[in-house]
Amino acid sequence: LVRVVSRCDPADIARVAAVSLLFHASLAVEGIRLWAQERGFELPAQPEGEGCAVRWLCYSALLREANPPARAAAGKWHSVFIDGEGRLSSCGSAATEGE
Repeated sequence: LVRVVSRCDPADIARVAAVSLLFHASLAVEGIRLWAQERGFELPAQPEGEGCAVRWLCYSALLREANPPARAAAGKWHSVFIDGEGRLSSCGSAATEGE
């Protein structure tokens, strides 16, 4: 059932969870997390003081989808990225001798 739910947009999952007594919040949370995982990203943990996990995950998923990672720089052996939350990441390998 979670896999079926994950095929929906996070906003739609949150809407249904808000109005349906049959739709458990845990199913919505798992569905939104799976939705994100299937798209290759992990959502942040719910901050203290945020009372609704579904609302937080929906917001985080939509924010992440609207602000995908952007390439900031690239070279022959390295790339640098800035994600939607402003974190800087890099990947690559060291140059070998003679190259």
